[in-house]
Amino acid sequence: MLTYNKKVRLAVSKENKQLLDSQSRMCNWLYNQLLDAVEEDYQNGSKKKLLAGRNLRNEVPGIKAKSPFLYKVHSSPLKNSALRLKDAYDRYFDKTLANNRPKHRSWKTKWFSLYYDEPKKGFKLVNPDELSLTFGKLTDEELKEARKTDEETKKSIHITVGLVEEVTLSDTESIKTLRITKDLDSYYAIFTIEDNREINQVEEQSFIVFDPNHKNLAVGLASDGKSYELKSMNTLLKYWDKRIDEIKSKRDKCEKFNKLVCTENVTYFEPSKHWKRLNRALEKAALKRREQIKTLLYSYAHYFSKRYDGVYIGDYTPTPDVATYGNMRRAMLNQTPIGQFRSTLSWVQTKNGKHYQKVNERNTTKECCVCGHKEKKDPSIRSFTCVNCETLLSRDISSTVNIGKKAKKLLPRAGYTGVESPVYTVWWDYKRAKVACGLTPSAGLGN
Repeated sequence: MLTYNKKVRLAVSKENKQLLDSQSRMCNWLYNQLLDAVEEDYQNGSKKKLLAGRNLRNEVPGIKAKSPFLYKVHSSPLKNSALRLKDAYDRYFDKTLANNRPKHRSWKTKWFSLYYDEPKKGFKLVNPDELSLTFGKLTDEELKEARKTDEETKKSIHITVGLVEEVTLSDTESIKTLRITKDLDSYYAIFTIEDNREINQVEEQSFIVFDPNHKNLAVGLASDGKSYELKSMNTLLKYWDKRIDEIKSKRDKCEKFNKLVCTENVTYFEPSKHWKRLNRALEKAALKRREQIKTLLYSYAHYFSKRYDGVYIGDYTPTPDVATYGNMRRAMLNQTPIGQFRSTLSWVQTKNGKHYQKVNERNTTKECCVCGHKEKKDPSIRSFTCVNCETLLSRDISSTVNIGKKAKKLLPRAGYTGVESPVYTVWWDYKRAKVACGLTPSAGLGN
């Protein structure tokens, strides 16, 4: 069985855009109300224990009763508001993640995705290029008033939107969930599709073992003795970080030109036109950064999946203790896509009917892969000579061999003894827009 996501842009009319935005704003409002309830309960000694089990989710019906306008939203997105808040608190309390405390969401700047988590409940694929969405329900008074002009008006609120790309399902495929998102001014439907057909795994005749780290994305050693260094994405990340920071700085300077708007019901600041243009440019830059990282990781995954039947990778996860200085947290904790790379490898291998395994890499860096002698090394040491067996080894390749041993995969000795650095370097060639591979100059074979 295979589960995958399919993202399709929606063709939405101006009226339906307003309806989708209103749904998002109401979910944001509920999220903020639940956040206030959690903070208030915490101040009172956590008597309700809202963060335990389904207690926070069970608060939603009571808030709906006090605020009838929430009945205009389908129950699934409302339920997801509570689940997202609970997940945010769980990540905040997890000391290994170092996440910030959940904050109130802005109604205007943050679009709350509409998540329908049950099959055929709240959405329906009418045609391959047409999607029907169900929101909430009209009140009895609103229904009575609406039927004065149209007798066929139904109590449930429905809209129909077009799909720019047709979604065609095979006999073994079914849609499990749907998420409506917004990027810039475009709306997207993300279908989670489950394929029940059996995928026959190929017989494993070749494999590669990866050791993820910070100096590069990962170092791999294959069953044929070839070693690879996957070049880090620091150049790409630094470029977009610089561009995004520049746009943010210019946008923030425009806040002094915001105009105060006062109405009967609310008072707010209206951003200037220049602020809006810069904010749109900022969103566009963040979107491009995300898509380029995704493209690079999938290209790496497909490159090795075509060459090897099995992929084994360490379970390393960056933790706050590795970022000893404040300026290291951004690069090492927030932007290192190691987890995303693992999930990408897993998906590509499963899709191609090949093998994938995540391996516990505890003590793999300390241990000599030849004799097993353990010695803690400074992160700046990339190659070393074992004090016990006097074998010259690359730190990353030695760790890769130890990961392979834990996965019960023995790697050829010629691939790591006396080798100071990986033989091949793999990187993304921006000019040709594809993965490139060449001899590593430091390996002594590049001339």
